[in-house]
Amino acid sequence: MTLLADQLRLLLPPVSYDGMAPLLSAAIQAEAKALTQADEQAEAVYSRIFADSGMGLADWERVLALPDPCLIGVPQSLRQRVQAIVSKLQARGGQSKPYFVALAKALGYDITITTFRPARAGIARAGDALYGGDWNFTWRVNAPGVTVTNAAAGLAVAGDPL
Repeated sequence: MTLLADQLRLLLPPVSYDGMAPLLSAAIQAEAKALTQADEQAEAVYSRIFADSGMGLADWERVLALPDPCLIGVPQSLRQRVQAIVSKLQARGGQSKPYFVALAKALGYDITITTFRPARAGIARAGDALYGGDWNFTWRVNAPGVTVTNAAAGLAVAGDPL
């Protein structure tokens, strides 16, 4: 007997039905089991709606074409995978330095960006790099060699580095 089945029995009219009769009791048990399964399935669907819950990662990654091609074969923690999904969903796009610095910060990286400009007479000094041609459209991302991500309860799983 389940708590839900007992609650369903209490909904029966007290004089007309005997909730403990074998056939009626079996029907109530079956209804209680079906309602419990429906509730569990609804909870599973509800938790997968929110990407930051960590549920349904494979579906979110498939829909958002993740992991990025440059990360294929690179092991990622559960937290990094969730961060990649959330950042891709929240990203509005952009091509400015502040956009990419903020995007890296959202993924847990502290970076700076160096821009290059071609040498110009009157501005360039002896010893400066020339950076001609397409260097005007080139950036360099400066990031630390190692980024430490602290484990967090509920986001870290077995096998993640501490």
